[in-house]
Amino acid sequence: MVKQLLEILREYRFIDRAILFLRLFVGVLISLHIIDKLQTYNFVLTGYPALLFESSWATFVIFTFLEAMFAVMLILGYATRFAAFIMALGMFVEIFIVYPSLGWLGVERQILYIGIYVTLLLSGGGRYALESHFDRKRKGLTAQKTGAK
Repeated sequence: MVKQLLEILREYRFIDRAILFLRLFVGVLISLHIIDKLQTYNFVLTGYPALLFESSWATFVIFTFLEAMFAVMLILGYATRFAAFIMALGMFVEIFIVYPSLGWLGVERQILYIGIYVTLLLSGGGRYALESHFDRKRKGLTAQKTGAK
């Protein structure tokens, strides 16, 4: 019975489905976070730091755009490791530069996101990702060219 279960798990690649779920989950959460930030723009902007730019408004616009772009990349599974690395880096910046006074209990959400991003960094996008589709397509074309010679 256990042997059959292990064969089923290997055969159906549940890990790839779990990675797909994780990518969609975190991508949708970040998207909802961005929508909330845009709806409460005036309130969020009052506490937004001016990190690399002269004003907090510029930081808000640039960081929100980048968050949205990387969330879409994670959802689609395009350059997953790169997007996850940058998003994890952003969470570290939030913990140690933006909110250092909050302590560990104040940055629980950021720590959870880091765990998700590190998991995606290690796993990649999985089988159900655009990058995987492009790799399979490229390998198929390479095999056709090599076989034709």
